[in-house]
Amino acid sequence: MSILITGASGNFGSQLADLLTRKVSASELILVTRKPPALAAFAARGAQVRLGDFDKPETLAHAFAGAEKMLLISTLAVGPRRQRQHRAAIEAALAAGVKHIAYTSSVGIHPRNPSLAEADHMFTEELLRRSSVAFTILRDSQYAEVLATMLAPMALQTGKWVMSAGEGRMAFVAKQDCIASAAAVLTTPGHEGAIYEITGPELISFREAAALTAEIGGRPVEYVSVSHEEKLAFFDAAGIPREYVEGETNSDGTGIWGSEEMVSYERAIRQGYFSICSRHVEMLTGRPARSLREVFLANLDALNSVESNR
Repeated sequence: MSILITGASGNFGSQLADLLTRKVSASELILVTRKPPALAAFAARGAQVRLGDFDKPETLAHAFAGAEKMLLISTLAVGPRRQRQHRAAIEAALAAGVKHIAYTSSVGIHPRNPSLAEADHMFTEELLRRSSVAFTILRDSQYAEVLATMLAPMALQTGKWVMSAGEGRMAFVAKQDCIASAAAVLTTPGHEGAIYEITGPELISFREAAALTAEIGGRPVEYVSVSHEEKLAFFDAAGIPREYVEGETNSDGTGIWGSEEMVSYERAIRQGYFSICSRHVEMLTGRPARSLREVFLANLDALNSVESNR
């Protein structure tokens, strides 16, 4: 069995590749990336590292050749470019004879969801449904690590957690649980046609997340509920671009989303589109999903760094 991972040099893809080498032989992995040198360590272990760029579809025939299963990791661009990228990847996979495609989508899929990113995920899911290939949809919730390593430390630093999500709730999920769920789908049978809601174990509001931050961080944090227009101005003042900029990353290597996308996401949270909680992580991995508290405690260094910066 040959398992192909797209975007394999990214944060999610590289962690997944590492996990898969503990489940299958590295020689069974095809790791596709725009930056092959970044995966030299996997190549040394026997994995096939190939150049592939969704913006250059002519590179994909060779990149996908011989793959039986594929994980299509959603790209970072939002809008028409991402839709073109995903279409190119799916068409290339079909041409290469890939038999099963799993896709990292998002919770909250609904035609009226105001989140800008959701349209891209709906588009890609529909492409898979209309194709002749077997597919599995992994609808990931928001990563709990985004709160633990980015939002919570900022709130501890300023004493305020500013959101336009109101009292909307989400089941924040540990990235490791998303990765483990994807690995299970790629290495075990019986997932064709399935749609999994990959979430944490409980629905939590950002007000509750702020209270948890104050408890664990040992410092008061005020939850400040603002309008969507006020949140956009907040991002502008912080120097965050309105749209995603190719190549810009956070300290952990993840992409910096544009503020318009983030505010549309908070609007969807406020309206309840992401209020989805399942036990699918446990179903796929055999263990319960990690709670937000567990992820906070696993990332104490990020919270404690606030103290050292004061």
